[in-house]
Amino acid sequence: MRAWSLAALLPLVVGCSLEGSRPAEYPQVEKEAVAPAIAGGIAEGPTLEQDEATVAKEARLDAITRIALAKSPTVLEARARTKAALARVKTAGRLPDLEFKYELWAQPMRYAWDPTMTQMHMFGLRQSFPAGGMLDAQTRMAMEEANIALQTQRARELDVVADVRKAWSTYWSADREKVIHQEHGEITNKIFELAKAQLQVAKTSQADVLRFDLERSRVHTDIISLGQEKSTALARLNLLMGRKLDAPIGDPPEPKLPGVAPRIEELRAAILKRRPELAAAGAAVKKSEAAVAGAKSEAKVPMVMLGVDYMLMPMGPYNHNFGAMVQLSLPWLNPRHGDEIRAAEATVAADKTAAKALEDAILLQVQEALIRYRAARNTFDLIDSTLLPQARKTFDALLANYGAGGGDSLSVVDSLRTLLQIRIDRNRALAQVELAIADVERSIGGPIPSDKKDVIKETKP
Repeated sequence: MRAWSLAALLPLVVGCSLEGSRPAEYPQVEKEAVAPAIAGGIAEGPTLEQDEATVAKEARLDAITRIALAKSPTVLEARARTKAALARVKTAGRLPDLEFKYELWAQPMRYAWDPTMTQMHMFGLRQSFPAGGMLDAQTRMAMEEANIALQTQRARELDVVADVRKAWSTYWSADREKVIHQEHGEITNKIFELAKAQLQVAKTSQADVLRFDLERSRVHTDIISLGQEKSTALARLNLLMGRKLDAPIGDPPEPKLPGVAPRIEELRAAILKRRPELAAAGAAVKKSEAAVAGAKSEAKVPMVMLGVDYMLMPMGPYNHNFGAMVQLSLPWLNPRHGDEIRAAEATVAADKTAAKALEDAILLQVQEALIRYRAARNTFDLIDSTLLPQARKTFDALLANYGAGGGDSLSVVDSLRTLLQIRIDRNRALAQVELAIADVERSIGGPIPSDKKDVIKETKP
């Protein structure tokens, strides 16, 4: 009885303890999946509560990005899917379930409900063992699925970083444009007071005073409209951060731009290493290769089933008996295995082609993003270095002449509007640079390499 009991328990012990070997990279993937998400070159910083307090006072891009990465629903979903994929790695290498069976043999029909008349009661355990190499192949496939899930998570994080930068750019632009209009409102008020003073000494006309008063009203109308635009951008930022849409956000600081945009040749190595989509494509190829290995193992090595039985024979000369069984599959007689191998090999070829096509598409995407960045940066530099100084110089000269009793109000108003428009153009051009930077950094999978980042701040008018 002791020998039979041990024999009966052996499949149970084997079935519950054996599992495929866990891949060496599993701990690293598991660590990255649960680690704080740091994407797009955003350094790990203060606690979430500290970032929340900072954002309420000043809309700092790095703090907003960290909050969004920690609370974005799309990122949280991707993290959960990565954890689920990692959990499947642990199960992929385990043996199939241990099976229990009971058989009733030679029960007389006349005594159908009398168990003492049964010739034999058989209790058995069965354990199946997949073809050699199958468990390792299944574990490898599950591991690559987890890698794909992790890279999808990283891609979501990069999307959030880019979306935050774009929303922050809109928020900064609306805030800065509102400030520009307020500054021009102050300038217009001063000119209006100057016109009234000159009217008292008959150096100007009532029409000039009314013209400057009308210009003041127009500027105030623009300020109201820009306040609405800023509120909309604020709501968008709060949405990305998983906060209430009307949660307070401080004014944004001046943006920091890279000194010189690199060439795509300088970025190629970083792109191929950092883009999670490329890493996911590589994992898909490895998964397909594992499927080929598994299909070949299943075609060459039979599946084995081992079993032990305990037989109770109430009517026999020996009441207690045991049996054992071995069952083998015959894969060599089934032509489907050849078809499965060919299908798996074709999938590998397709995945490799897709990975190469994705690499080419990403390099083109980077090239286009860099072209947009350079165009936006050149436009901004032209306005900032040439057009804006010229407009200020022209306006200052006309205003000085008007204050001295010369010139006319139409020229001053026209020059003031030109200066306002160029300042707005500069502001919007800088916002376009920020949008282009978001596209470049998303396309290369991280921040633009630069030894120096300058704070781009406009000289006060």
